[in-house]
Amino acid sequence: MSCRALRDGFTLLELAISLALVSVLLATLLPALASARLASYREQSSDNQRRIGQAWLAYLLEHDDRFPYVPVQPAWYYGGVRFSTVNGEPFLDTDRPLTRYVARWAGIDRVELFHCPADRGIGGETEGVGTAGRTAFRAYGTSYRANAKLLDARLAGVEGVYRGLRKAEIATVPSRLVVMGEPIWFEVRERTGRDADWYGDEDKGNLLFLDGSVRYMTILPEPRIGPAVYEPRLVQVSEAPTE
Repeated sequence: MSCRALRDGFTLLELAISLALVSVLLATLLPALASARLASYREQSSDNQRRIGQAWLAYLLEHDDRFPYVPVQPAWYYGGVRFSTVNGEPFLDTDRPLTRYVARWAGIDRVELFHCPADRGIGGETEGVGTAGRTAFRAYGTSYRANAKLLDARLAGVEGVYRGLRKAEIATVPSRLVVMGEPIWFEVRERTGRDADWYGDEDKGNLLFLDGSVRYMTILPEPRIGPAVYEPRLVQVSEAPTE
């Protein structure tokens, strides 16, 4: 065998070894990079909800500690964005009660506060289920699903009234009562079978609580005790249907 053939053989061997090493490195690094990206998304979403929580507190402060009444799809239309019919770009929807407080608190149009960067929408095996291939942000103007029972007292069991709940009516400890969160909380609680695991952690998501704290935690279906409660426990309520 000639020297040139030997050199060519060694070159091919070196190339094969290099490619194998690169493949091993990629196989090692890519999952780590993906995990780091999702962790970054999770932190950003937590920060978004913490800032939205400040808007909730500002709203309650100016409205005698009463949540807004949102009669149509309160879980989604408490606050968020709309999309331009010209260029499709999002802008704050000030017709939604909380949005004005986000805008006032932020000082600028913070449309991204309503957008979870990990938002993959809500999917299911049946075509058209959930957000039908769109992100929740695109479908509803927000990635975060609110606790509808806070925004319509009738859903919480207060008959004949058309308003949001008052904090004074809620007996649940604020640090345990969920105000909103990534929609996985609703999908798990209702056992819908739809896919809303945005972080690759089964049944986990960020939740905003009434005390303003945000926690990344495992969602349990319909918990009556524990660190996260979705059903506000009420004190005795007596009110004529005047609102």
